[in-house]
Formats: sequence, structure tokens, C-alpha cells
Amino acid sequence: GNQKWKGLTWGLLPLHSSGITACTYHLFYNCIPVLVPLQAFLTVVGNTTAAYAALRIALSNGWSADSEIVNAFLKQIAGDTADIPEQTVKEESASLVGFEDLGDALANDTDYSFLIKLFVGCAIASYTIKYGELLFNFPFDANAYLGISVVAIPSALNAFKWYKRSQDPTFEGWF
Repeated sequence: GNQKWKGLTWGLLPLHSSGITACTYHLFYNCIPVLVPLQAFLTVVGNTTAAYAALRIALSNGWSADSEIVNAFLKQIAGDTADIPEQTVKEESASLVGFEDLGDALANDTDYSFLIKLFVGCAIASYTIKYGELLFNFPFDANAYLGISVVAIPSALNAFKWYKRSQDPTFEGWF
């Protein structure tokens, strides 16, 4: 397939980390102010890298703008795509694997049973998060290092997972 799609995966990772940062900020009851500019930075970087990755995909598929100025700019930053050789299509494994792929598990559900499962799952998760965190003291302590760790560790694990998948398409994760 088109290898430029891998760039989109990498381009979206800062946005994933931005979402984790927002959740972490609220987990600690908005008491770690350094997370706000970190989330803003990750959002800007993520939007920029996602846009650039989308541009690379469009250019590799033969897209060109109608304006000469825009075309000249695009050729300058991305190189002339006319010289890119045709890529062969190879069979790859599904992108969603393991616990991420619930499609097969929910394929036989009706709309109503799916909505009931969704509501019950959200209610249980909300109740667990709201009252379960009272069993721990860390949300009330506002430790900046712990907050950064809560963002950095899942982000690093996610990046490593996609790195492993780019090296070995049969890699299905750890769960």
C-alpha cells in the first residue's frame, strides 16, 4: 500500500497525547497548571503533523491544487511527485487488533442491544472513575511529576506499539 499512510499514524500521536493530557488535568482536579500549556502545545503540533501527513497522502495520490502559486509551494516542500515509482500493494494485517477491535464482538448486536451495552458500560465506567478515585490519594495531591508521567507513559507505549507494527505488520500488541 501507500507508505504515506504510516505518516498519518505518527502525525496523530501528539493529538492522542493531547487528549490524555486533558483527562489527566481533570483527574487531578485542575490543580496541575503546567498541563494546560502542554495540552495546547501537543494540540498545535498534532494538528500541524496531521495536516502535513494528509498533504503527503494527497500528493502521493496525484492531487494538485488549481493555483500555480500553490502548486509551486507544494512542489517545493514535498518534492516533485511525478518521479515517485508506482508502489506494489502487499497484504497487511488489520490495523485494529486485540482489545482495540470490538467490531467482531459487537457485529451481531441489534441497534438497541448495542445502545444498552453502551449506556451500561458508560454508566459503570463513570461510577467507577467518580467514586473509585476516592480510594486513592494521588488525585488530591496534585503532583506535577505524577501528572506528567500519566501523560508520558501511555504516550510512549502507544508510540512504541505503532513503531513495532511498522516494523512487523503481524505484531498484535501485548493484550
